[in-house]
Amino acid sequence: MFEKEISSYAFNVAKRYTGNRVPLHTLLTDSDLPENFKKFAEAEVDEIIDDEDFGKSKSGRLDMSSSEIQTLLKEIRHAIKNSFEFSREDFLDLADKASKFLFNYVIRPRWTLEKFFFKGEREISKSNFYRAERFLCDYPYYSQGITEYMESREFIDVETWRRLHAKIDEHLLATVQVNIESLTGSLSELFKFSAGYAKIPTDALVLFFRDKSAAEVVDRLGFVKEIKGIKALDYRDLDSLLQASSKAVLQTVELPRSQSESSKDYESFERRALARSKEIVEQKGSVEEKREPEGNDLQPSVPEPVAQEQTEAVPVVEAAKKAPSVRTFLDAKDEAKIIKKIFGGSRSLYHIAVHKLDESPDWTSATKIVEGIFIDNGIDPFSKYAVAFTNAISRKFDNPSKAS
Repeated sequence: MFEKEISSYAFNVAKRYTGNRVPLHTLLTDSDLPENFKKFAEAEVDEIIDDEDFGKSKSGRLDMSSSEIQTLLKEIRHAIKNSFEFSREDFLDLADKASKFLFNYVIRPRWTLEKFFFKGEREISKSNFYRAERFLCDYPYYSQGITEYMESREFIDVETWRRLHAKIDEHLLATVQVNIESLTGSLSELFKFSAGYAKIPTDALVLFFRDKSAAEVVDRLGFVKEIKGIKALDYRDLDSLLQASSKAVLQTVELPRSQSESSKDYESFERRALARSKEIVEQKGSVEEKREPEGNDLQPSVPEPVAQEQTEAVPVVEAAKKAPSVRTFLDAKDEAKIIKKIFGGSRSLYHIAVHKLDESPDWTSATKIVEGIFIDNGIDPFSKYAVAFTNAISRKFDNPSKAS
């Protein structure tokens, strides 16, 4: 998901510098580069210097802790950073790695921070946190929260971090209707730089608010994308969406711009992406050739879109005009259990999935949809209600005449 935009972000960075050497100070003073990329580049150089054990006494016989020596070491370190230059190959690697990390962090900060900070471990030390935190530019309130917590502690465990992060998100969501522009500003800037979008893709907003456990906002976004076909939203659109008093009212909300108008940004980006693809592959060690993650902890991959997350109930009468609905082959008790066990209790998600299945032309297409549902929701396909759901779909396509 967003592979083209990720590659475009890296390309837009890389094309600004064509020489064999790219000085760090040139990047940091480039007003047209995103601040989050500059922060990432500077942190990369700090990592290089740290890995060299600069200013450390390898024998342990030298006292490097005096204030005078530490002051001198800081000045020398600053001079080293200021004179640092990336080779062309390293710069392209940097652009590639930064684009992948930043798309993850900006779109799914909670998920990305946990992967980035803890790297699969149960806790993180204060020193390792500060070393990782310097890569972050967007959403400073997250790192500020953990910093305040760790002022009197040397470690923080992942469960404590999850609780802290959830509290921060809870506070942000409580003010979302009056703070939507500042809350989603990083998303807007990310897609504006990478692809020239004037709006934020609805898919990105779905991931962003799902990351914050904002179920109702996700439902509303899923509705405007799946039912109204709106692919992108601006702040005014979001405000209209969030101001609706209930999901029932949401069905009558008319967003300011039509589907065809909101698609223009995407269509123009597709044309630009095709035109520039030749330029990308011609570069030695091009970013496009390095798109696949290499397991680096700084590059947690963006997941595929969750096809079943678009929500708000689809009127059953629409499907009833065609072949019998999947629902026809389920009794009320099984249907209630399927909604609870497979769709997390969300009737909206269930109805959207049923709508897609009912619109499927054949069993093969329906199978792909149901497999995606099970994968996305972590469902065992051989569990009792997964089998019941699959059997109902099979009966719809194999024996529609049995519908009662």
